[in-house]
Amino acid sequence: MAKAEKWYKKRYFDEIIFFGAIFILTMVPDFIKPVSMMYLVKNMVFLALLYGQAILHRYFIFPFFITGQYVRYYLSGTLFIILGAILLLAVDYYWIDPEYYKTADVILFKDFLYNVVLCSISIAAFLSLFLIRNYSRELEKKNKAQLMLSEMNIKYLHAQLNPHFFFNMLNNLYGVSLTEPSRAPELILKLSDLMRYQLENANKDIVNLKEELSFIQNYIAMEKERVGKRCLVEYNIEDKEMKAQNYQIAPLVLITLVENAFKHSLTTEREWFVRIVVRLENGVLSMSVHNSMPDQNLKTSSTGIGLLNIRKRLELLYSGHYMLDIIEEAEEYQTNLVLSLKHYNHE
Repeated sequence: MAKAEKWYKKRYFDEIIFFGAIFILTMVPDFIKPVSMMYLVKNMVFLALLYGQAILHRYFIFPFFITGQYVRYYLSGTLFIILGAILLLAVDYYWIDPEYYKTADVILFKDFLYNVVLCSISIAAFLSLFLIRNYSRELEKKNKAQLMLSEMNIKYLHAQLNPHFFFNMLNNLYGVSLTEPSRAPELILKLSDLMRYQLENANKDIVNLKEELSFIQNYIAMEKERVGKRCLVEYNIEDKEMKAQNYQIAPLVLITLVENAFKHSLTTEREWFVRIVVRLENGVLSMSVHNSMPDQNLKTSSTGIGLLNIRKRLELLYSGHYMLDIIEEAEEYQTNLVLSLKHYNHE
């Protein structure tokens, strides 16, 4: 579970402080002379309306700018400011200071332009606060992501494709070279690809999905050589539109699920199997890993650090856009991951 954000870092806290500062600065001249409570209330309502239209602009108009719809943004933004200025003028005219507008020398259009300027300034100030806050949080998130990736790389180098794995693979390659020498070059290339991919991509923030899936396929091929015919291994990729090369993913997230399936599935009492299905559709990656439950006397010790690290990375990089479910049954262990590749937080 993600660590709860501290109360003073909440967005609403920043906005309350910002609104309070504007109110105090605006009212400083009036504090010099005695004013009534109603006068303060009216000014607070006026500022709340001014600030409210800035917030509405941020949530409903500014997204046009972010998505590159500049003409739509400027047209709707201008209309929104005009409507906001009219609303402020109406409130001022009918409730806040109606006596002022009864004088003969008052020019409504001049006051309207003044409100237009007020609305524009408040929007600019609020958007500045929003952009600065978002930049700060994205920078903090990126630093955390890099730190998490570095920690994962260290643990990966020590625990994932470890020397024992390579030792077993080399032994298998030696046996294959004696019995089926024609297959040895292919297996050597696969082992070489595993090592190369690990060294070249372990320090990257993001990698090509097709390359990541090829890495997993090579890993599974080598595991097949290790376990031989004792284990039923199935690996299917369902990518009907052939779009894997068009997407990217955080490195070394999927491989841990695969490695765990092989590591914790050994059984002699029942069928030993590992079934992996990867689906890609409309930018959503689904990975389902099924493996047999190990015999009690063949269970290997597990700290659960691998899955814990995956959850932390997913929460950090795909917060709100992933689902990781684990189902443990009497004879089968399931891990299901659903990931929206379009929502990788790498800014």
